[in-house]
Amino acid sequence: MSSEPRVDSPEGKLKRRRVFFALWPDEATRTALARATRRAVRAAGGRATRRENLHITVAFLGGVTSVELDRARDVPPIATGPVELVLDTLGHWPRPRILWLAPSARPDSLVALERSLWDGLVAQGFERERKVFTPHVTLSRRARAVEETVRPVHWRAERLTLLESVPVERGVRYEPIQEWPL
Repeated sequence: MSSEPRVDSPEGKLKRRRVFFALWPDEATRTALARATRRAVRAAGGRATRRENLHITVAFLGGVTSVELDRARDVPPIATGPVELVLDTLGHWPRPRILWLAPSARPDSLVALERSLWDGLVAQGFERERKVFTPHVTLSRRARAVEETVRPVHWRAERLTLLESVPVERGVRYEPIQEWPL
């Protein structure tokens, strides 16, 4: 039996936390990302992603209860080894108007990580995302497309992080819940 309050109980609706698994850069990588993309982000306008929120989402779970969160935490570790990324491609999705930075070549280790993570999550009862995995760092929302070049950013991602999206004034803050070495 679940320890969660029932939806029709006096406690009301189940408290849900918005969570996702991501490659979460260290401070040096965040700085390199911000420097390499500064001009493009300014030119694109919109709402720039806060430097401390830069990441690559590997699996988005959305709103989960504490019981579901515990099940998600049971999935890693997934031993793929570090993921060597070269973020060198600037792009724009017209809908939802997102400016992003991505690797021009997806490393096999990143593809294996995403696949293994979702296999484990599905085994724990989560529904796999339908969209194709497109690893990227969101730079700005409500942005225009720009014709800019960026200096490639080399990133050796050595850990997988489970993050929570916490609403704050003027946006969100991503807080690490747990991390695992790759």
